[in-house]
Amino acid sequence: MARPSYVELQSLASDAETPGQENDASSEPHEKPHRTLKEQSPSRLWTIGVPGLLLAIPILYTVLLGIVASLHNQKESSFGNNVREALQVASTLWPISFAAVLGPFLRTMALYRAEKGSTLGALEFLSTSQTTFSAFINLALFGGTHVWTFAVVAIWCLSPLGGQAAVRSIGLFPNSTTTKIPAMHYLGGDMGIFLNANVREEFIFNLRNNVASVFSTPDVLVCHANGSSDGFDVAVQGLGGKWQAARIGQEDLWRNVRVPFLELLPNYDPERPKAWVEVPTDRVVSYASFIGVPIRGGSMSRAGNSTMIVRSHYMTLKCGEAFNGSTWLNPTAHKLLFHNMSSLGDLTLQYHSSGFPIGTRPNIFLDAVNDTKIMKEHTSLIHYPINDTEPTTKLKILLGGYCLDYPTSTIFLRTCDISTSYVDVEVRCTRLTALDDQNCRAARIRHTPGFPMSGNLTSLSNLAILIGTTWEFPFTTSDYDYGSPSLIEMYLKDPPQTLSRSSKNTYAGCFTNVSLDAFEARFATSLNTFVTATFNSTVLTGADGTSLENRNIMWKSTTATWSEFTESIYTLHKPWFSVWLFSTIVLFLTAIANVAIRAIISAPDFLSGVAGLTRDSPFIDVPQDRSGESGSDRLQRLKKTEVRICDVQSAEEVGRIALTTDLDGGRLAWRRAYE
Repeated sequence: MARPSYVELQSLASDAETPGQENDASSEPHEKPHRTLKEQSPSRLWTIGVPGLLLAIPILYTVLLGIVASLHNQKESSFGNNVREALQVASTLWPISFAAVLGPFLRTMALYRAEKGSTLGALEFLSTSQTTFSAFINLALFGGTHVWTFAVVAIWCLSPLGGQAAVRSIGLFPNSTTTKIPAMHYLGGDMGIFLNANVREEFIFNLRNNVASVFSTPDVLVCHANGSSDGFDVAVQGLGGKWQAARIGQEDLWRNVRVPFLELLPNYDPERPKAWVEVPTDRVVSYASFIGVPIRGGSMSRAGNSTMIVRSHYMTLKCGEAFNGSTWLNPTAHKLLFHNMSSLGDLTLQYHSSGFPIGTRPNIFLDAVNDTKIMKEHTSLIHYPINDTEPTTKLKILLGGYCLDYPTSTIFLRTCDISTSYVDVEVRCTRLTALDDQNCRAARIRHTPGFPMSGNLTSLSNLAILIGTTWEFPFTTSDYDYGSPSLIEMYLKDPPQTLSRSSKNTYAGCFTNVSLDAFEARFATSLNTFVTATFNSTVLTGADGTSLENRNIMWKSTTATWSEFTESIYTLHKPWFSVWLFSTIVLFLTAIANVAIRAIISAPDFLSGVAGLTRDSPFIDVPQDRSGESGSDRLQRLKKTEVRICDVQSAEEVGRIALTTDLDGGRLAWRRAYE
């Protein structure tokens, strides 16, 4: 059967629009009676029930929100890990779920506004803003003519943001606990070997043994050598690089924590004595003594970290330049306090008559400058100098040794003023696992508040200790072969060569070629090491045990902060969780609003599809008797109807483009004019 032409369709439309005329077909007895809007509309269950099903989406996300919130601060579990895996899936499905709820809601709003009256732009914006991208495109096209268009775009932004917030809303983190633990550190001096009359042979042996031991460790090769010894870089590489060289110097042979030379740290500022100075771990640090501070307690036998503050002190030196000692060594000069200038023997071989000769042959000798006032202040203390009596003068000592003074050898002397630095040291200890050793180091250091930065009271401000140090110091690490340098002598001259003592050096006790700053630092560390070695050897070597009970007054109590990691716990990222919660609330509200608005709309939904284009069109040859029919119902009825966009006035001079059922209409042409 031939299809009706455009003219025929137009005539039919014109007849239908003529007032007072009745369609003859309407009087035919077989015509179906007109149905009410209720009869033409889908059932209420379908209208409200289908949008109501979308409520399941925000409900499921709300349940997931509650589960995630319940995991906060909970220990790691298989259930929690499964929830985190579910969040991965939920975050992927979130944009799809969001569009599944918000898209129908916006179409419902378009239908509602169409029923109440709205602009075509508003209807187009609402009905076509079905994705985040399309919402932004519509905002650009329509220019944001209404404030609510910005709100719609903002809500669509929750689609990608909510998904990312879901997966980031909770994380698994290590859980640490902190505990205060008692600890003690050793101040030293309770059992100085020169203060006791009994079993001194044993004490002297321990002293010599301990000093020789610490001066034989590899880290001695790089201490006070950076910038002052040519072999420093080679020594660092030999120790395994700067990190390893820095690490092995942090503790002594017996795991005591070494105290850095505060005044030589890179960030030290004498104008800010109370400021903490960080001890670097990426470079070699110069230490005040090769024997560290014994610490007991403050940690547990499992993995964890501890931090505590300990107090210590060490001697610093201010020395003069080396000079020819001929005048001072004259028997009538009386410049040296202990050595006998009338003796014909070598000064370097003189030894205390009541001592325990070791038989070695040093190349240096040590003495105190014979000054009446100084000696009176610094030799009157009976016990180890731990009181608050601050002398008004500084103790002066001198070091002598043979140097080449062509054509003969001459003893050159160097005098040094001794001061004391009192420091607070923050010690940090780490045990990686229960089976690992605990490693401690000085992390920060500062001058102790309330104490002088450069005190006059020293560890040698006691006659017995001063005498013992004077006679024992040169002999302790010396060789039995005359002219061979001792460990201390080689360290004073060139630290990287300390352990290389194979060749003889006639002038091993001459240090005129060593810079003054380097000599002061090396000599101070050597003296501090020697004096520390006179303390209780049982304590220094750790043979006293770890108990904190029954410690004497030379032990100082402190408190360590112990922190350890326990089972990992789930922790909410509150900002991300809040974004996800807000997005879910918006999703819930739009789903509820969609159902509620659908319940009050009477108009058929013919804005939701192409079928709406066939309504009341003179170019569409389909029955137009069901005006209350929704777009989806109309599409079900007309889904097999063939349509085409073409020129419905192809015979006219000016064409007209329309969607029509006339498949024989003219084709569109670029150069043809159209209405």
